[in-house]
Amino acid sequence: MYRLLCDATLMVVWDSLPNDASEQLTLALAEVCDDPDAAEPWGIDDGIHRQIVKPLVTVLLTVNREAKTVRIYDIEYRR
Repeated sequence: MYRLLCDATLMVVWDSLPNDASEQLTLALAEVCDDPDAAEPWGIDDGIHRQIVKPLVTVLLTVNREAKTVRIYDIEYRR
C-alpha cells in the first residue's frame, strides 16, 4: 500500500468537488495507492508520472516506488 500525499491547496479543491466527482476521485486514488500501475502514464511512460482520467475528474500525480508514496499535483473537475 502506498501513502497518499496531497498539499492543503489541493485538499481544498478536492473538498470543493461535487459529491459524485469526489467519490470518483476517492475510489480512483484508493486503487492507485493499492496498485500505482492502475493509473495511466502521464507523458512518457517513466513509471513515475501518472494520470487518472474519470468522467468527472482528472488527476495528475507522481509515484515514488522507493518511498511508497503517491503525490497529487493537480485535480481538475471536468464539467
